[in-house]
Amino acid sequence: MYVKEGKYTVERFATENYLTRQSAINLLSKLKKEGYVNVSGGGKQKRIYTIYKLPQKKTNGFYDIINKYSPEKLQPKFEHYVDGNYTIEHAIIDGITIGDTRTLEATTHLFRHITNWKKLFELAKKNRLEKEVITLYKKARETTKIKKIPERYMK
Repeated sequence: MYVKEGKYTVERFATENYLTRQSAINLLSKLKKEGYVNVSGGGKQKRIYTIYKLPQKKTNGFYDIINKYSPEKLQPKFEHYVDGNYTIEHAIIDGITIGDTRTLEATTHLFRHITNWKKLFELAKKNRLEKEVITLYKKARETTKIKKIPERYMK
């Protein structure tokens, strides 16, 4: 079955493809699982299904973590896909390497959620960013409530 690209509600999708409402829902669900459909809305709003010709890969990188934990939301400048485990510690290092003012400001909020200081400083040492991590930590400590960093990392 050929489905045209665009934005649809369930009812409009059903009428344009000559389907019953339930068949349209089933087809949209199948397309969503395959990655051809993104859904927005729901609840009190009408659901809008955006259909694409090519499957869309879900991003799972820097901007997703920033927008999850920081009150300052950032519009992605690039699509960041990560294979494997991408943690808050990785996001702090990436935020420092991006280096733009808004990104650094949003990155300061990630220090509240660090669970593994050792991992953060191993990544910082690997990327030669130890001083930048400490200065960003001090800046974050002035504006938000953050756990104290272990003394061995403040050298």
